[in-house]
Amino acid sequence: MNGIDKIFRARVEEWLHKEHHDEEELAQGAMMVLQCNRNRAMYNTIMRKPSHYERKIVYELKKHLAYLQDGLNLDEVKDLEKKVLPVIEHAIAETEKTADEVAAAMGDVPDDSILPSPTLSSEEPYGQTDAIVARGKRTDHDTLPETIRDIWEKNAERYKKMKQAHETCKMLTAACDRYEFTKAIAELWAEYKKDFDTYDHYVLVPDNEDAGTQTTADEDVQLSAEDVKAINAARPYISKNLPKLLALVGLSKKDGFTEEQVKELENLREKIQQRVDVLVSTRRVITDELMAQLKSADVKLANVPDASPSGEITNNEQRQEDTDDSAATE
Repeated sequence: MNGIDKIFRARVEEWLHKEHHDEEELAQGAMMVLQCNRNRAMYNTIMRKPSHYERKIVYELKKHLAYLQDGLNLDEVKDLEKKVLPVIEHAIAETEKTADEVAAAMGDVPDDSILPSPTLSSEEPYGQTDAIVARGKRTDHDTLPETIRDIWEKNAERYKKMKQAHETCKMLTAACDRYEFTKAIAELWAEYKKDFDTYDHYVLVPDNEDAGTQTTADEDVQLSAEDVKAINAARPYISKNLPKLLALVGLSKKDGFTEEQVKELENLREKIQQRVDVLVSTRRVITDELMAQLKSADVKLANVPDASPSGEITNNEQRQEDTDDSAATE
């Protein structure tokens, strides 16, 4: 906001501070409304009988004062909209699309089970639409500390509020009318992205004293720095892409499944298989729910440890040694 804008804001604040206005002051107020919204028709209507429209003038000036007090002018409010609204619109579209695909393949999907997953960028505070992927919870969600699990619930509530604010924005025609809701979306999205980044990149604390290890049911597994990197890359990849794979599997059973879709399905299954192999080879926890989903997608789980009748853990087939490790850490 430049010096002229600050002077104008002070004039608006001074005008609103007064409880009653004479004809001249009402005319000044009407002119300030015109300077804000550039709506000549509204100005002409008010000026026919200013005293009749005092409440209208107050309402309009308070509405514009909201962004003036935030250090913005109307052009900057419109610029904010151009940055924020397309991002949340894309996030909603992607999330609803993925939810529909998963529902078609697996049945009803709870409202908070799939959320838009943004990338965190200091250069792009609101993100780029093509970097948003709708996804489910981490594969190890149930094993995370409560404070980290709670992030998902907090973001589900934020996402709900952003959707509601976006719906309101669609019903309003002027940027000044939408500002309250645009601002709310911008603030919620910033918090949402930051917390989602924490959720995605949280690393489970080892169960024993040796750095880089985590105890499983029958042994301690030593993890190298490369192992940790591969695990941290594998989990979010599976979470983001398994719903897509399940949806493609469901569609493959129906007529009209194209060769292009067949290739997409096989390629995605192979990539998820590589990530699953990483989790299995490092003996990470894979929940029963995730195992069921992976089997439904025909992702091989022959090397997952199972419990024998005696309660001992036994390994089935050994993991293939020629797995493409570089691909697993893409």
